[in-house]
Amino acid sequence: MLTRYGKILQQLEDEANYERSARPRDLTKLEGVRFLLNQLGNPENSPKIVHIAGTNGKGSTAFLLAALLKQDGFRTGCYTSPHLVDLRERIQIDGRCAGIQQFVDVAARTLEISRNPQCPQISFFDLVTAIALKVFARAQCDWVVLETGLGGKADSTNVTPKELAILTRIGLDHQNILGDSILKIAAEKLGIARKGVPLLVSLQTKVVKEWLEKQTHLQEISTHWIEGKNYQLIDQGGQRLAACREAKISDVSRELALTALEILLPAKSPNQRKERLELASKFPLIGRKSRHFNVKLRDKSSGQVFSELILDGAHNVDAIDSLITTLSEWQISCYGLLLGIAKDKMTVETRDSLQELVQSAKQVGLVQYSFTRAADPVEILQYLELPRNSFKLLNSSQNALRWASETRMMPWVITGSFHLLGEVLPLLSLDPCTNNLQNG
Repeated sequence: MLTRYGKILQQLEDEANYERSARPRDLTKLEGVRFLLNQLGNPENSPKIVHIAGTNGKGSTAFLLAALLKQDGFRTGCYTSPHLVDLRERIQIDGRCAGIQQFVDVAARTLEISRNPQCPQISFFDLVTAIALKVFARAQCDWVVLETGLGGKADSTNVTPKELAILTRIGLDHQNILGDSILKIAAEKLGIARKGVPLLVSLQTKVVKEWLEKQTHLQEISTHWIEGKNYQLIDQGGQRLAACREAKISDVSRELALTALEILLPAKSPNQRKERLELASKFPLIGRKSRHFNVKLRDKSSGQVFSELILDGAHNVDAIDSLITTLSEWQISCYGLLLGIAKDKMTVETRDSLQELVQSAKQVGLVQYSFTRAADPVEILQYLELPRNSFKLLNSSQNALRWASETRMMPWVITGSFHLLGEVLPLLSLDPCTNNLQNG
């Protein structure tokens, strides 16, 4: 079965994988994914769907909301991207990666459909989205939480009915595909909203919030807003909703997930609300500002290697700023940093935040990970405009971990790219599917 699984993965990779190439695709056409779904029996019509778009926090919000729905007794699917180690991480049922047999059977049929001469042009993400929706339908999921890949309006996931749409914080990312201004990007993200479907909007910058207020009013979209430092929830009429007023949770993704559930399924008792708050406050989100203790390298037979690790796929300015804030909240001021980033993420907007993160670290390793778009450590050095003697240039993820593990008592932060995390997790014996880490 593993051999067949490997062949299926290779066939999927042979399709147009825009995630790896970062080439712009035609975001105006969804005929391909619609064709696939139609031939698969329209599985998108089986479960109730929550759809999430935004720049940062989509995956965290999706995982949390899916976990909360599961806790309430529903069979729940969760579709996110990218994956860290195994493609099946993107397709989870009740907090567990889709089974290999489940995935292979559906993927083989989907690939067969894609080779039909009548099938319009499709992308890698079209294929995986169709596979996910069919897997969820076969598993008889009650609810499915869908995270967009890029944008919203023309994203492969935006062909489904939905019970709720969520916009996380919108920022600058993928400008070469989504648009060269924040409002162009916001317009693409808002494309998941529908008249008659409630929309929940996270804390936004002033310009984005004002634009969204105008657009949602014009489109007659019932909108709920999370605002202010305490992420208080209000509806368009200004009435505060009770979902999260008592929640002392600073992470907006957790606040969004709790609020979304309250909109969909209001808590029936104080005890149920308490259970939801407890789960939201402790739920692990590996690779998304996740904190790990006493972690050993896989090739070490014994002994503590890292006393503390913080793993975060922060790759744009908002995500990096959020990581800096979290480190401050955790009172982590003395840390080592392993940084690996993609070439197209080395933007002017990101540089200042990365410089702040780097300058606060006691030791810094710049990592060359195995990815077509990965920046060479020398390129990162030049981009950051900092002295050469401040950094260690490392030619592989494995060498980076070995070097960092020599300083055992200092916390280490590994960040910059989800692809870097995907390389280091197996080396640390942390596999989201094998160890079911998303489910805690």
